[in-house]
Amino acid sequence: MRLLQKAVPAQVPEHAYDAADRVTEGWMLLLKGPRLVLIPVILSAMWLLTSCQDSSSGPTPTDKPAEEAVIRMMLVQNTGDPPLPGIVPELEKQTGKRLGLTWVPENLYSDQMVSALANGILPEVLSVKAVDLKHPSVVNAIRAGGFWEIGPYLSRFPLLTRYLDPEVLHNGSYFGRVYGLYWERPVSRQGIQYRKDWLERLGLAEPRTVEELYRVLRAFTSDDPDGNGKQDTYGLMDRNDLVYGAFRNLAVYLGAPNGWALQKEGLVPDFYTEAYRDAMKFMKTLYHEGILNPDFTVTSKSQQEERFVRGEAGMMITNILSSGTQDKMSKLNPKAVIGIQNRISGPQGDRVWGGPGFGGLFLFPKSSVKTEKELLDILDFFEKTLAPEVHNLLSFGILNKHYTLLENGRVKIWPDTKTMREREVEPYTTALRLMQIPYLSQDKLSVAQEQINAMTEDNKTIAVADPATALISQMQAERGNELGEIITNATYLYILGQLDDAGFDRERERWKEAGGAQVIRELNESYKESERRKH
Repeated sequence: MRLLQKAVPAQVPEHAYDAADRVTEGWMLLLKGPRLVLIPVILSAMWLLTSCQDSSSGPTPTDKPAEEAVIRMMLVQNTGDPPLPGIVPELEKQTGKRLGLTWVPENLYSDQMVSALANGILPEVLSVKAVDLKHPSVVNAIRAGGFWEIGPYLSRFPLLTRYLDPEVLHNGSYFGRVYGLYWERPVSRQGIQYRKDWLERLGLAEPRTVEELYRVLRAFTSDDPDGNGKQDTYGLMDRNDLVYGAFRNLAVYLGAPNGWALQKEGLVPDFYTEAYRDAMKFMKTLYHEGILNPDFTVTSKSQQEERFVRGEAGMMITNILSSGTQDKMSKLNPKAVIGIQNRISGPQGDRVWGGPGFGGLFLFPKSSVKTEKELLDILDFFEKTLAPEVHNLLSFGILNKHYTLLENGRVKIWPDTKTMREREVEPYTTALRLMQIPYLSQDKLSVAQEQINAMTEDNKTIAVADPATALISQMQAERGNELGEIITNATYLYILGQLDDAGFDRERERWKEAGGAQVIRELNESYKESERRKH
């Protein structure tokens, strides 16, 4: 096991911290008089200071008039620097709500969310990433009645009723009930990014099948694709992520289910299928032939992208969002061209793995949202974000500052506003906008962006869903991480050549004995109950 820990280290943030450092600095936006200021805050103490006043010292926050109440939100910071206030004053003006926004870096967010739940000191609106929705702390808090069930209230809000997709709401439900507002994400943006200029130099066609994919990867490794006379490139640059990296993409190409398969005997985990084993064998071949970067088990997402940009490899099997990658690569090599492809055909035709249709949920803790009136006031904020004026603000920013309107009524975004938009608009688009509604549309998109949009739309027709998305297993909630590590480690060791088929089968049985058999049983019971509710 010590060898395994070296090959497959725990995926902790680069700025890891121990128990003594678990109180982590965040950033909060608040109005101070007429001015909006960005202030650093200590997360564990911040909610306490803003929500728990001594009753003898004056009125509590819930005693304030509605217009003075602050809706505090804990949001995911996907950028390197905290967002600037940007559109927030205008957002508060248009919605009539005061906002206290705390930004937590993405790589620290899950730990901070779990810590906040454990402490019971929470904002009025808690963002929960899709990957954390079945975390024990979240499931147990919902089971214990710690969050508002909002399903019965949604019909009071015409825009929420009109635009929320019932199927996506179901995917994000717990025990058949709706507790959260989802922030929409495309069903699938999976695919490949590859060096199109290398492909053309080698006289190869764009890969469309798994077999062609392998041939291109091998050529990118062995045939001097960059023309420097050296064999110093990898075909594939991958990272330490079996889901969002190459592995799940390849597994689904080869016919594996997306997480779970619904078979005659019921729900079965993907790693009990032959296609999953085929994917391990494929990756093992890439590893042992030197096509795959040998340090993929310890390569982070940012490192993967940086090394691809530097020209160390010819392909990433991850997603088709190539615009940012192309911009970075062009600065280093103006002649470099990235191509994308979403359809790679396998034994069952063209397939990609699909998500639930959202990136996460906004949940509303009862410890902070004390009354139904307060809940309705918060839901009213989200209702107003779907109205044209507010939605356009979240999507494009402030008119004549972040964008202009052309005579044809379309949006024109000028290149010189890019940096400003990245700090003042886009973080709010990502973190606060529930969905994209085409009240306005951009005048002209780049050819690359048009291609990305078209492939993203096309993926809807070939996406493989996970039938267990909305199902709950108490064992999975309590021991899911521990159980998942058994299979993750076994998969890595198989690819690295340190486990054979019999060894992998033993690890599967160990998973069952450690609680996996109960997970299968509970998810199948949950599925049957879900089907009964439908009828």
